[in-house]
Amino acid sequence: MGVISLGLSEVQVGQIAADGGEATSYDKIGKTYQNTCKMVQEKADVTEHYEEGQSAPEVRKKKKKVPILTFSIMDPDPTFLKAYMGGEVTGTGDDMEWSWSDTDEDIEASIRVIPEVGLVYTIPRADIEAVLNADMSSQGINLVDFTVTPLKPKKAGVKTLKARKKTAKFPV
Repeated sequence: MGVISLGLSEVQVGQIAADGGEATSYDKIGKTYQNTCKMVQEKADVTEHYEEGQSAPEVRKKKKKVPILTFSIMDPDPTFLKAYMGGEVTGTGDDMEWSWSDTDEDIEASIRVIPEVGLVYTIPRADIEAVLNADMSSQGINLVDFTVTPLKPKKAGVKTLKARKKTAKFPV
């Protein structure tokens, strides 16, 4: 029997295990802005080979693409910006300040998307690209937009993407 998935409870993040496997614990990444969390898989790249003068291909080769997760977080602070955009943080409390890094930083983590009901998606090793999207208008909001791309885990036997039904026992 199929599983209908509805809504979003939260997006969670965890540190990739030392052995290259999935994180052993997760925390809520932040407040996900309404209607921004989506996981989309593009169509496969297709190569077709034809006999001269024929309209139907003799051979068709497909290479599928991994689903990409996107969402926006609405409550970033300097520590959050450093964790997901790189750079550095100085000071403490109200004097805390985040500074942009002029060099690219590779940021990877385990990501879990938990719906209100239905399938929980887990990405054991994800490349995280976070970018500022600050609308400074009178009705705007400061967001950080995420593009999360699943990567092949470094630990043998760990799958790139998993989906499991949300129950009273999972996730804990």
